[in-house]
Amino acid sequence: MTKKVKIGLIGLGSMGSTHLDIYSKLNDVEVIAIADSIQSRLDGSSKAEGNISGQAEGGVVGLNVKKYLDGMDLINNPDIDAVDICVGTDLHFIFVEAALAKNKHVLVEKPLARTYDDAKKIIQLAKQQSSCHVMSAMCLRYWPAWVFLKEAIENNTYGKCLSLNFKRQTSFPGGAFYSDGNQCGGALLDLHVHDTDFINYCLGSPDAVFSQGYKGPSGDFDHVVTNYIFNNNSPLVSSEGSWTMQEGYGFNMSYTANFENGTLSYLLDEGETLKLFVAGSDPEVINLKEGMGYEFEIRTFITEILAGNKTNFGLLQQAAKTIAIIEAERKSIEKCSIEPVKN
Repeated sequence: MTKKVKIGLIGLGSMGSTHLDIYSKLNDVEVIAIADSIQSRLDGSSKAEGNISGQAEGGVVGLNVKKYLDGMDLINNPDIDAVDICVGTDLHFIFVEAALAKNKHVLVEKPLARTYDDAKKIIQLAKQQSSCHVMSAMCLRYWPAWVFLKEAIENNTYGKCLSLNFKRQTSFPGGAFYSDGNQCGGALLDLHVHDTDFINYCLGSPDAVFSQGYKGPSGDFDHVVTNYIFNNNSPLVSSEGSWTMQEGYGFNMSYTANFENGTLSYLLDEGETLKLFVAGSDPEVINLKEGMGYEFEIRTFITEILAGNKTNFGLLQQAAKTIAIIEAERKSIEKCSIEPVKN
């Protein structure tokens, strides 16, 4: 009989619900416990919604699992192999710390922590618990269109990459968590972090950033535009993230990557279409693997556990460094200056 990884999931907001739905489709996983401080989420009478079609479609109604109002009680369940942490960003560190203290594998939603200091502490805790696999759920690293882009850059598929531009824009998500910038970090940390992380993952950390932005409904920076400055021969790189689009705008993410011999353009609002433009040829639609990054990141997490693989500290340290870049972006907005990224 194939061993199943027994999962305890903390947090049933949009991301927790998305993760729960994905686990239900995997043969080598069994969710045995869920936790949320909101009773109506536990009993299924209320449900969070996601940004993207196909996200957070599952539910807890009819789910025969242990249910906890306190995530710490879930962590103390000795039958759980791995804890999936989908709580507010400001709570990531304390739940990761508690889960590792109980020798659980950990998948923690993005960003890794509310601050760079806490992210570095998580890395140290993970090193101390070397038998546990710790992974940061940075979904763009696994999103098919972004996987394709990274490979195109690394392999010089269309020649040298000259410039990269990323956009991620939506209306304000609402709710108590997103309305408190001290908890969520505004769109700067909660939304824009996706593109900053991919840039870091793909090209390495920039040496400095220049950012501009303004505050929005969270009370923190909810619209940001950043230029990432590299001292090596990297492409020109910029990104924009916003929660301040008018109600009804919906959600869109996109990128444009210009190479010596071609241009790649991805637009979510065109049905997740990735197009290649080459001089003298008609635009070509690139066929991508079906599925969302959430699914592939979770499959990776489970595969690593079953294989007995240790934490990939290179990837985990990148997730931490992403927060250092975000903090440099914040300082750049506040001071209207080019800011170096902390080591």
